[in-house]
Amino acid sequence: MTPRELEGRVGHPEVLRDELVARVEDEAIRRFSEVQDDWVRLMWSLDAFRVAGLTPTGMGKGGSGGFEGVYRSKGNWFALLLALLIKNQTGQFVGARTSIQGFSQLHQIDLAWPSRKVDPLVCAESKVTGAPAFGKTPARGAMSDWSNRRKELKFAATDLKLARRQQETAIQHWDVWRQDAPPKCFFLWAARLDESKRDSVEKMADGAQTVVNTYLDGAGVFAWKESNSGKGYEPVAVPARSRISDLDDVLYRISSEINKAAGEDGRAPAPVGSTAGMT
Repeated sequence: MTPRELEGRVGHPEVLRDELVARVEDEAIRRFSEVQDDWVRLMWSLDAFRVAGLTPTGMGKGGSGGFEGVYRSKGNWFALLLALLIKNQTGQFVGARTSIQGFSQLHQIDLAWPSRKVDPLVCAESKVTGAPAFGKTPARGAMSDWSNRRKELKFAATDLKLARRQQETAIQHWDVWRQDAPPKCFFLWAARLDESKRDSVEKMADGAQTVVNTYLDGAGVFAWKESNSGKGYEPVAVPARSRISDLDDVLYRISSEINKAAGEDGRAPAPVGSTAGMT
């Protein structure tokens, strides 16, 4: 099969991505649920090319492994989509993949407002996990490497909160301090579920909840699986009993935090230690 033949069956990933971004911008879409079918169609196209060992026309370097750099960009595409949805809810620019100074080191934060190197007020990490098997590479489950991801989330949230006052920071009761200290830190997780890995949206929610209980201000999850027809992906709903929300609820909370901090004039407060206003 040629790349163009596969494109005729599953679409071209770059075209699908650009159409998704354009739709969110042109229709001022505010909720992920309104475009979730577009997102899983994009993921189906991306995975189909990887499984087939083909590179879409005009993407990547071609040849064996030429598509891997493009495939790894799906996390950036997810962050961009979330940033646009938040912008439509707030009217505020949200930086995607922003370098932010923590107490001990720089952090590459997927979503940050205001988009500045120091003293953001709202930060969110976004992850896309799970991938089908291809060639000799086994499938990766939604929870693959979760222990390391959990450690990264905990460290980044703490280091960013400590950076604001640095040596002046006085931590008494941990939960009181982390809930009050800026920036507000969130986790937005999208994943492909694989039955062979015993994946489930419940496991995702439970994993996210452990981090919210001790370090983060909120988390939302979105999952998808292969449909029974085997011709695409379909979304998997978060159980109503789960303490972890779907993406829409957390995006609304993030937007509410931004609107509250921006105030009536829509301007972000200046960084701590600065007298200049920030937009």
